Amino acid sequence: MRLLLDLDGVIVQYNFPLLVKNFFGVDLSSQAIFAYDLADVLGVAPSVINIMFREQVYGEPNFIDGSLSILKEWKAKGYEIIIFSNRVKYMGEAGLAQWLIDNAIPFDGIDVIGSGNYDFHIDDSPGKLAATDSGVKLLYNQEWNKRCLDIRNQFYRVSSWQEIKLIVG
Repeated sequence: MRLLLDLDGVIVQYNFPLLVKNFFGVDLSSQAIFAYDLADVLGVAPSVINIMFREQVYGEPNFIDGSLSILKEWKAKGYEIIIFSNRVKYMGEAGLAQWLIDNAIPFDGIDVIGSGNYDFHIDDSPGKLAATDSGVKLLYNQEWNKRCLDIRNQFYRVSSWQEIKLIVG
C-alpha cells in the first residue's frame, strides 16, 4: 500500500489565528480562513506568509488526534508512507527528513512535487489533491477547504484519523 500524506493540516496542526495574531497583531477567527492560501485570506504577499511560516515550521509538532498512532500502525503493517509537504520550501528535503526523524514521525520518503502513483493521498489542499495521480483522494476537512466545490467529484472528505483508518485500513 502506497500512501502520500500532507503534513500540516493533516498530521500536525497550527493554530492559524494565533500565528496571525503573533506575527501581524491582528485577531482572526478560524472561520475567517476561507482559502488554503493564507496570503489570499489576509491580502498580503506570499513572501510575507513565507516569513511567518519559516519562523514556525521548526517547532515541536502539535499532532492531530490519532495521526501518529495510526501512522505507526501503518508502518508496522508495511505500508509505504511518503510525505508531500510545503515545508520543503522552508526546510529543504534533508531538513524536513531530519525534522520527521527528530519527532518520531514514520515515513519512507519525501515527494517534493507530488509525482508517482499512490493508492491513497490525504491532504487538506484541494489543489494538491487534484494534481496527483492517486487512487483515492481524501480531503481532510479544515476551515480553508470547506468551501471547495469539488466540481469533478474527485475527493472523499474526512474529518478524523479514525475515519481515515476505516477507509485506508
